[in-house]
Amino acid sequence: MGFFMDEIKTSLWDWYLQHGRRLPWRVSPCMVPPNDHAYRVLVSEIMLQQTTVSTVLGRFEPFLQRFPDVQTLADADLEEVHDAWAGLGYYRRATNLHACAQVVCTEFGGQFPTTAKQLRVLPGLGPYTSSALASICFGEDIMPVDGNIERIVARFYAIKTPLPKARKALSLHAQDFCAVGKTGHLAQALMDLASQVCKPLKTDCQSCPLRLGCKARDVDPLQLPVKAPKLPPKSMRWIFLLSYNDRFVGVERRPKKGVMAGMLGFPVVMKLPDDAIYKGQVQHRLTHLDITADVFVRPQRTIAQVLPRQQDALQAMPTLMRKVGIRSGLFG
Repeated sequence: MGFFMDEIKTSLWDWYLQHGRRLPWRVSPCMVPPNDHAYRVLVSEIMLQQTTVSTVLGRFEPFLQRFPDVQTLADADLEEVHDAWAGLGYYRRATNLHACAQVVCTEFGGQFPTTAKQLRVLPGLGPYTSSALASICFGEDIMPVDGNIERIVARFYAIKTPLPKARKALSLHAQDFCAVGKTGHLAQALMDLASQVCKPLKTDCQSCPLRLGCKARDVDPLQLPVKAPKLPPKSMRWIFLLSYNDRFVGVERRPKKGVMAGMLGFPVVMKLPDDAIYKGQVQHRLTHLDITADVFVRPQRTIAQVLPRQQDALQAMPTLMRKVGIRSGLFG
């Protein structure tokens, strides 16, 4: 199997040199110091969690311009980081990224740990992200495994055990694609293969550099990996009360734990005052949660923390809050 896999990896490498994506966070190790490279990759990987590449492409460089290195990010206020994160959603990722930068600077002197095991101690870094940084930036021969690489491995080995039970076996088999000095590049090659050739709902097996060894030839590759049935999302109902005057609308910082933790948003109330005016309802879906929001407004002369009554003021808010703001009719 070893010699055969060497041929497979050579084929994958050749394909990557010709078809690999040119992405702004992918830089040659000889162009930037490893620590700076790790920072760029970290930011990109956190952004790419639950967000498409096309969306991240529009946000990556502006974020790096605002926070060019790990120390600048660590020194920034969390509110400033959240503001720069606008448009990416899932703001807990920004909170974790900020916390990670602070730990790197306070506990490691501003230098990233260089192995996957060491990187795992940083806030917000799971097995995949820590392995990605270790292999891509520091040359450790460990294959990072996300859902895309799981799909390729499940098809290559025709593993029919359902997820998540198959996850450990898939991670072990993924290490077959490691190659001394090239594992980081091969990891990126597999990611690109998953986005261009071995897609969830469409495959181009004739163009695949792994086709000579892929056992999915004998089955329907689209049936792999086998996934356990999804649990239905939980439902939650919120009542928003937006206090306003001629110039401003009241806002508040959400609790540090829970849905949209620490985000700036409109107040959620349990009881409405008599002068509350109903403006309608909005629906919003998070990964595992469906939120129904009833929107009320009330005039109020004095407001502590405010947002200007301008449409562009909503752009830095989480998507749900933007929906609520628009439904309120208070932003012209």
